[in-house]
Amino acid sequence: MSPGHVAGTSIGSARAELGGADQSGVAGVVQAEVRDPQDETRELTVWLLSDGAPGHLSQSRGIVDALATRRAVETHTIELRIRSSFWKRLGRLLLPRIRDVGAWFERIYGIAPPPGRPDLIISSGANTLLANALLARLHRAPNVYSGTLKGYDPTAFDCVFSVVPLGVACNHVLPLPPVPGELARPLSAADGEALIAVLVGGDGAGYVFKDADWHAFADGLATLARREGARLLLTTSRRTGAAAEAILREALPAELLADAVWWSQAPRKVMRDFLAAAQAIVVTEDSLSMVAESLYSGRPVLSVAPAIAQPNANDGAALRGYVERGLLARSPIARLADAAFPSRAAVIPDVQAEIAEVVLSLLERPTA
Repeated sequence: MSPGHVAGTSIGSARAELGGADQSGVAGVVQAEVRDPQDETRELTVWLLSDGAPGHLSQSRGIVDALATRRAVETHTIELRIRSSFWKRLGRLLLPRIRDVGAWFERIYGIAPPPGRPDLIISSGANTLLANALLARLHRAPNVYSGTLKGYDPTAFDCVFSVVPLGVACNHVLPLPPVPGELARPLSAADGEALIAVLVGGDGAGYVFKDADWHAFADGLATLARREGARLLLTTSRRTGAAAEAILREALPAELLADAVWWSQAPRKVMRDFLAAAQAIVVTEDSLSMVAESLYSGRPVLSVAPAIAQPNANDGAALRGYVERGLLARSPIARLADAAFPSRAAVIPDVQAEIAEVVLSLLERPTA
């Protein structure tokens, strides 16, 4: 089978034209023309539900791109915003008994369900869970979610990808989370100057960075760079903040910086370029997306954490799993100067091929 082509169509607030559909069923279920998703000559219509979070969108795109290696795919991105937290909470509790799907969707997201009919629905992020389940029920379409279920009924999903076991029948555990296709393959070996990529996040996901952490981070990076005979390719992010950037800029010796992106002043999307040029990577572990993209590169990766680091159970289990498989080394920021990168004996798994096989098997199931 030849690789598919992904076409991107953004559906602002889920109202763009996807084609007509009859939504008049008493149970709120579309009665649409029968289409055979097993017909390999036909382009698959995939709805990608997005809550706007870059990390969640990255995982959803990773699933779509994996499928596109095996089938022709047309992707419609449906942007969603929660309009009523009350109805969202109630919808989670009542999900197995909801029949008027369209009305519930509109109560929660403030818009009617988009027209058209998908062959597959994909999403990541807690605010898309209910929409994913409701639209799958409305259209009798298979649906895939990446992440943890946050208490939602697992029977509302055909497949839930995660990196730790969830203990539900629909769960498929991956060795690494989905990432877009361009990030899913190890990079070629870096030649030339010895360089260390440094990916800097900030507060979030149970991690809190104080000024003392940023000072210690700068000192540790300087010591590490000198010990490795390397310079740094450093980029901060939206979460880092101007105050933390000011500490790092002042404390890091200029001669150790081969290049630096200070996001609050002059943002540049350089992460993939920095990873390609570097021989090793240091990443703050508040962002599992940044950690995962670093691991996929095939470079030795060292993650660091501030003094206040309380990841949730699933994130903590994921990080420990990466360490157990030899993919990652971890260190507190305070001990970065003495930390060592992992060896490169571990093989980066072909997660894209695994995802494609799982999703294709869903599409081969007979529709109800």
